[in-house]
Amino acid sequence: MTLVGFKKSKRFTKKSKKATPKSKAWNAASRYGRLRDAIDYCKENRIDLRQFNRPEDIVVKCCTCRKILPWIKMDCGHWIGRGLGGSSGVYFDERNWDAQCKTCNGFGSEQQKKHEQYIREKRGQKVIDELELKHHITPNFSYFAMMAMEQMYKEKYNQLLVENGF
Repeated sequence: MTLVGFKKSKRFTKKSKKATPKSKAWNAASRYGRLRDAIDYCKENRIDLRQFNRPEDIVVKCCTCRKILPWIKMDCGHWIGRGLGGSSGVYFDERNWDAQCKTCNGFGSEQQKKHEQYIREKRGQKVIDELELKHHITPNFSYFAMMAMEQMYKEKYNQLLVENGF
């Protein structure tokens, strides 16, 4: 049945998002960070990485709720987010992000204090202080800087795979 005279509302149509250099860089950084945390978790808990058929199957513990899932099903959550200006000097600082389940990393989840405590226990108060200061520095998100950042994290990801027998 076709309704005559009715147009599809523009309000409900989804625009396709074109990947920006920053989003591509973050996707590469996120893959690296989650795999890094998964490998660290397995080594700390004496879990043999050879039991996993694919690197995507390696498990990791959420830094806030302690749920254990394959890293590919986790997010790479920031302790200090982008802030009101949409940028932060710690956005690509590896000490600022950890594997986090999608629920804990979701908007309004109020897990920031738990994430801060996790960073304090894992990396120390000095890192907390440095991240809080660095947050206010305007980062370089230029096209070329983001392309270089993407390439760097892809290489770090591949290096992790090779070092751990994948």
